[in-house]
Amino acid sequence: MKSSRIYQVPSKTKLIVITALAITILFSLPRLAIFRHMKYSLNMDFRFYEFMARSLYSYIVAIAFLALNLCSRKLIWGPIVYDPANHYQKVIYNVMLLAIFYIVLVPIHLELFEPYLQERLFRFFFNLHLFLEFMLTVLISHIYRLVFYNQQIKLANEALLKVNAETRYEVLMNQVNPHFLFNSFNTINALINSNKEEAVNFVNNLSDVYRYVLESSKKNLVTVAEEMEFVHIYVKMLKARYGSKLTIEFDIDDHAYDLLIPPLAIQILIENAAKHNVISTKLPLTISAFMTDETTLTVTNPIQEKLMRQPSTGIGLSNLDERYTHLSDRYIVICKKDQQFMVTIPLLKNME
Repeated sequence: MKSSRIYQVPSKTKLIVITALAITILFSLPRLAIFRHMKYSLNMDFRFYEFMARSLYSYIVAIAFLALNLCSRKLIWGPIVYDPANHYQKVIYNVMLLAIFYIVLVPIHLELFEPYLQERLFRFFFNLHLFLEFMLTVLISHIYRLVFYNQQIKLANEALLKVNAETRYEVLMNQVNPHFLFNSFNTINALINSNKEEAVNFVNNLSDVYRYVLESSKKNLVTVAEEMEFVHIYVKMLKARYGSKLTIEFDIDDHAYDLLIPPLAIQILIENAAKHNVISTKLPLTISAFMTDETTLTVTNPIQEKLMRQPSTGIGLSNLDERYTHLSDRYIVICKKDQQFMVTIPLLKNME
């Protein structure tokens, strides 16, 4: 599969400095041409100093508006709070900053230099120049924000594709490893001798498990209803193998079935519990899946560690957490307490 190339965007600070310099040069060129062709009483040195001062104003204005509009973190200066996610607040701060430059820059310049036009006309052109620079800088800032956003989306999508591929690999390897196949064939063999109908059901369930794993590889999220339909099939396979030695309980609210989770999330937790704990007549295992609150689900089991630990790639839980990180701002919680192993996963709303 051909991977898309991601072009590296320069660091934000470097981008602001270079862009501010480019804007300064752009707005200085017409002024340089005017100074070159105008004949007035000021000497060349004084004219050069005024040109440099106006260029410095442009650079400061460009830096200020670029920094304000490209800021992505919430800033707090005492009672002043700037949240770039709040668009109304961003507009207000832009207008306030523009007003400050209007109020401050013209008096400073008139104090330092004699205007080459009538003061009223000079103020008009000075403020017009400032407004045009403000508009251009804000426009460039929004273009940059789109570039940054698109790059972040591409990076997140590539990372998510990698994590999903690793998860599918983990699940498929667990389902096709010799130990799993050996146990599955043993179960089928035992059922054929005792209950042919159950043997057929087991084979059908095994087929459904593989089908779901392959089909879900095309999705980042599935509904809890879809996942639970698959989990119940997977549980039937486990029950066929362990019988009454394994109990799996579900307590999930009806409203939760419309929420979303990464594919195989619940199955991975149940599989881990069955794989890494003793399940026997003397020491049966109970796995419980229940709602912790309206948007979280917990899978828990008593810790009954095997003397001989099952080989594991260690991908399952860490990958599940990575998938949540890429899909939302929420994460899984893993807890060992009072000889209980608990994993809590978020249930997501649409595009949370």
